[in-house]
Amino acid sequence: NLEIEEGEFVAIVGTSGSGKSTLLNLIGGLDNPTRGKVFIKDKEIGSLSRKELTIFRRRNIGFVFQNYSLMPVLNVYANVALPVTFDKGSHVDREHIRELLNELGLWEKRKRYPSELSGGQQQRVAIARALANKPALLLADEPTGNLESKTAVEVIGLLKARHQKQHQT
Repeated sequence: NLEIEEGEFVAIVGTSGSGKSTLLNLIGGLDNPTRGKVFIKDKEIGSLSRKELTIFRRRNIGFVFQNYSLMPVLNVYANVALPVTFDKGSHVDREHIRELLNELGLWEKRKRYPSELSGGQQQRVAIARALANKPALLLADEPTGNLESKTAVEVIGLLKARHQKQHQT
């Protein structure tokens, strides 16, 4: 059993292959548990239809994947705005996107494509994209794995600041 209260900032650590990514995929509704249930915001996510789960995830959960999962045909700005456009169409909070990109040192790179960025820059784009919808829950699978130590400290600082500002879990 695992219970995380709303607004907590939690790090799950373990050796390679110990199930950290699997746990995040279960919490995020990307995988279904073979036993047990996952509740987020008092909803048992396994009971939601595929469409309901997709909408629930889009509106409540931000994901930072280990492999970034950026769209290669979209520039940095469009990659970050993508989850917002899925949910709100053209009603993108452009100032919020600009703020995220500035905080992550990416504003000057907003017109570049993922293939034109370093691994660390791609990771920061993935983090900005995960924060774009101001999710209640942020799931990050090794969010600083490809960053040099100074940038890693800055990214953790940003995640903590967003956690406090947005009361994100």
